[in-house]
Amino acid sequence: MATQEPSPPSSMESNKPGFPKQILANKLEDKHLCNCCQKLLRRPYQAQCGHRFCSYCFNRTVRDGPQKCNACIKEDIFEEPTSILKQGCAFPDNAARREVENLSVVCINEGCTWKGNIREYELSHEGKCEYMIIPCPSCKEQIRFNEQERHNERECPERTLNCKYCKEPFHFKNIKAHDEICPKYPMICEGCAKKKIPREKYVDHIKFCSKFRTPCRFHVVGCDMSLAGHKLLELHHSLRELEARVSQLSTTSTGPPVQGATSSSSSSGLPGPPALALSLPPPPGLAPTLTVSTSFTPLPSSVGAALELQIHSEKTKVAELGRRCTDLEVKAGMFENVVCVLNREVERFATTMEASNRQHRLDQDKIEALSIKVRQLERTLGLKDLTVAEMEGRLREISATTFDGVFIWRISDFTKKRQDAIAGRAPAMFSPAFYTSKYGYKMCLRIYLNGDGTGRGSHLSLFFVVMRGLSDALLKWPFNQKVTLMLLDQSNREHIIDAFRPDITSSSFQRPVSEMNIASGCPLFCPLSKLDTKNSYIRDDTIFIKAIVDLTGL
Repeated sequence: MATQEPSPPSSMESNKPGFPKQILANKLEDKHLCNCCQKLLRRPYQAQCGHRFCSYCFNRTVRDGPQKCNACIKEDIFEEPTSILKQGCAFPDNAARREVENLSVVCINEGCTWKGNIREYELSHEGKCEYMIIPCPSCKEQIRFNEQERHNERECPERTLNCKYCKEPFHFKNIKAHDEICPKYPMICEGCAKKKIPREKYVDHIKFCSKFRTPCRFHVVGCDMSLAGHKLLELHHSLRELEARVSQLSTTSTGPPVQGATSSSSSSGLPGPPALALSLPPPPGLAPTLTVSTSFTPLPSSVGAALELQIHSEKTKVAELGRRCTDLEVKAGMFENVVCVLNREVERFATTMEASNRQHRLDQDKIEALSIKVRQLERTLGLKDLTVAEMEGRLREISATTFDGVFIWRISDFTKKRQDAIAGRAPAMFSPAFYTSKYGYKMCLRIYLNGDGTGRGSHLSLFFVVMRGLSDALLKWPFNQKVTLMLLDQSNREHIIDAFRPDITSSSFQRPVSEMNIASGCPLFCPLSKLDTKNSYIRDDTIFIKAIVDLTGL
């Protein structure tokens, strides 16, 4: 009799507790749960008391020193020192690990249709599902993993953007405030309609724009006239020129009085600037006299006519400018009416487009809801199929159950199952349970078609497993009945037989505290070379394994 040797631990280190129970596609069994985190076992360790833990959970439990096994306390089977958890008292349960890693699972994220086993889930899907809900690191909003990039680029209110005009960074929520102060923001001239004028150059542009209309500087007192920039400059220059010429004429028309000035003044009829005359001193011997005379010297008639003509010309120009402004205002009014009509059409089109978009979004939401419902129905149907398959398996197991300690296990499709064992997809198989009596010991067989431990790759390994039964409290422990294992020769000539009597000090034969104890048996039960050559052990791709439990003393 030999104790099953544990498989080498996985090279993948574990720093996580167990897998969530919700991912399991079929019925949950207690033997697959960690006794610490109550989740599906991840890298299971089995303590000397028989309870299983995740590698992470066990190391976390004993890192501060030896601890009492809570599962033993809960089941009221606490016993020192067996129920004390400490470093070195547990070993990797590779059989349980392979069993758990082959369990069928589904993704629990809404919308995801991934299916597989736990090994595939851990390697390629856990933490990588596109439908996984994660918080945005900036705004803390809950988003899907596959929407993270789009959210960061288009939706996150805390995202940082670079202004496409001045290249300065700013928060998206401050985009309007930045547009109001951006020196490179493109402006549109209201006069010439020129586009893409940087804000920093807009003021300089309207100073010299020939079409930008500037209100009269006296608009505060009621003047509603506005002129284009170049017309305003022309009028301003004309008025300055007129003022200069009037000043020049006034300067040249003033001077000392001349003879006949009085008569000229009378004949012209125009007043002139005043003239001052001072008399010479009198001859000697006469009393001195001082004579001061004041008179107005009129402008020449030709100068006045020229001035009147100039003023009339400027008035004509102003009138022409006013007429042209009126024409422009009429045209502007016409354009405004056209623009109003176009704006109404644009608004109507925008309203139609918005209604169409809203209807499109509603249709998309309905399609998405129907798609989700279809996926849910497919998942429900898959679960139903798994349940039916499980029930069929249980029915077959019940039909194969015996209650006399003798059990024959028929294994069909031997070639395919052996190839699965060689590839590591299903290295071990469990038989249906059988009993020594209706209320006796519950047992099963475990076979490795490509060997296990010392027999891996060279022998067929066969083990005997004591399972937890409903009547264990009525039975005598430890289990101490002789066990005979046989590979039947279907020609009934030479069966392969191995027998052993249990080691009552081994935990494999104590009363089970989990679904089953550690398997014990024959890792070198049958050389694979016997099965590779022509033989009578395999017929129709089927072999038969027989187990006989000696009932003496029961």
